[in-house]
Amino acid sequence: MKKLFGTDGIRAVAGQAPLDPATIHAVGLALAHHLGDSPRVLIGQDTRESSAWIGDALTAGLESTGAGVASAGVVTTPAVAYLAHSQEFSAGIVISASHNPWQDNGIKVFGHDGYKLADAIELEIEKEIFALIESNASVPANIPKKSLPGDHSLAQKYEQWLAKSVSGANVRCGAKVRPLLSATVCCSAWIGSAP
Repeated sequence: MKKLFGTDGIRAVAGQAPLDPATIHAVGLALAHHLGDSPRVLIGQDTRESSAWIGDALTAGLESTGAGVASAGVVTTPAVAYLAHSQEFSAGIVISASHNPWQDNGIKVFGHDGYKLADAIELEIEKEIFALIESNASVPANIPKKSLPGDHSLAQKYEQWLAKSVSGANVRCGAKVRPLLSATVCCSAWIGSAP
């Protein structure tokens, strides 16, 4: 039975287990190990204050086992799922707790196909995370700040795909009609003339 991964990844109060630096670093180590030789991993995050340091700790764990990590910066969960698949990443990770309270955060992992990992795979990764924690795997003292601002060209690829997907729709962001959707702005789309 899984103890870390719930329906939408690992969620908790940021800074407390299982979203403490040591566990987050172990998540990066275990995921990179599961993905095999030299995987490419995409990270996207929301605007919560804790998202940046969680992204940095996760990146440190991933990179220490040979993974290449790209940050899309602040993007939506669907953007990470789309980019993981379309840009041929080995995995995509979203750091977000969605609608949960501000002090919470989470780590949600997508496979290279853009879908959540299967329960059996999450369980394998989870077992390795616990083994790493029990072995007191070291966490770097000074973790480089790499997750923000991110590579804006990745967000633009999602925006372009999204704009094509709603071609013919009246897309409104606030009071303005925009020719290109922004993945970081709340947008609503109406197909035809009906909301």
